[in-house]
Parts: sequence; structure tokens; C-alpha cells
Amino acid sequence: MRRVGLVFIAILIVILGLTGCALPAETPTPTSTPEEPPLIPVSGKVQASVVRVIDGDTIEVDISGALHKVRYIGIDTPELGQPGGEEATIVNAELVGGRIVELEKDVSETDRYGRLLRYVWVEGNMVNAVLVATGYAQVATYPPDVKYQQEFLELQRQAQEAGLGLWATPQPMPTTEGLYVGSINSNKYHYPSCRYAQQIYPENEIWFSSAAEAQARGYIPCKVCRPPVTD
Repeated sequence: MRRVGLVFIAILIVILGLTGCALPAETPTPTSTPEEPPLIPVSGKVQASVVRVIDGDTIEVDISGALHKVRYIGIDTPELGQPGGEEATIVNAELVGGRIVELEKDVSETDRYGRLLRYVWVEGNMVNAVLVATGYAQVATYPPDVKYQQEFLELQRQAQEAGLGLWATPQPMPTTEGLYVGSINSNKYHYPSCRYAQQIYPENEIWFSSAAEAQARGYIPCKVCRPPVTD
């Protein structure tokens, strides 16, 4: 009997070893998911894809799936329909058309039309500066966005002395601010606060420093806001 009992105990030990003493399955160590790159890199610039070149100093870009119009800070080029406007637009398209660019903010976020105000970089070159240096843009700085004002002025001086781009043949450069504003598609000039002035697309604006200048270019006073006939 004692022998039978010992055999039974041995069998029981074997069974327990097969069923209850197995090592627990190793728990896999969770792997960390790499973080997505930040929207704003360390450099402070935001990447964007250019989807449309509007004119010499304005583009439309895609930022993370959202479309934004971008106005170049610190410069101004002639509008389409004005002398030099087509040339400036072509040069801008050659620089950024269909490309990935980096956008650098100064102080202001947008202008009064809701366009982003930015310095635009491509392959390490600032497009704003290139357009001034090649003579296809003039300096037009509005505080507080003055980070590169002195550099722009020096580039413009060099372009003028060399007779580059629009400086090759003396011609009036457009202004983007003044006392009165009109449209290249109309013959009226307005106060900037006029409701009709607010409806003018930025690319169609033409500015005048005086009523005499507006009339000399064939414009007449708006009958709604009634700007002066003579200053």
C-alpha cells in the first residue's frame, strides 16, 4: 500500500508540473509611437506648398490642408495691368511656383484683407529680397514689420544703380497706400473707408496721394463718399 501511495503522489506531482507550473507568458514591452513633427519648426518658419501665384508679391499656399493667401512683407510690385506687373508676376512664379516654401512671420499676422503677412523662403533664399535685388519690387515697409528694412533698402539701391528689372527703364512704381484709392477696372476714386473701396480686390487697387493725381490719371470722385475734387 505504501508503494502505491508513493506512485500516486509521484503522478500527482507530474500533473501539477504540467498544468500549474508553466512560466507565465512574457508581457511584450510597449513600443513608443514617434511624435509627429511640430507645425512650427525650431527655426520659427512654417512650411507651405504654393498652389497659386497671384501676382508679383502675393501667393496662395496650402498649410496643413488649409488654403491661405500670403502677402510678401516689406516690398511692393506693380499690379497686373500696370507697367511691370506681368514681368514681376513671371519672376515670382519662377521662384516659388508649385514649390515648398517656408513662411517667416514678423510682428503682424495678417493685413486688412486677411492675407498672411510673411517673409517667404525657398532653398535658403528669401523671395522678398530676391525680388528687390533683381529690380522687380520696390521697398514698401510698414511698421511694425520692419525686421529686414535696412537690408531691403540696400538691395534696392544696388538694383537702381545697376538698372536692373523695373529700374532698367525709368517708370512710375505703384504705391499701395495714399489718401484715395481706385480700381484699375473703374474710373472712380474713393476714400479708403468708402464701402465701394472696401469691395476692390487688392490686386486691382491703385492708390493716389492727392485728388489732382487721381484726376490726372483719368479718375473722377465717387458720388457716395465724395472725396474732394481739389486738395
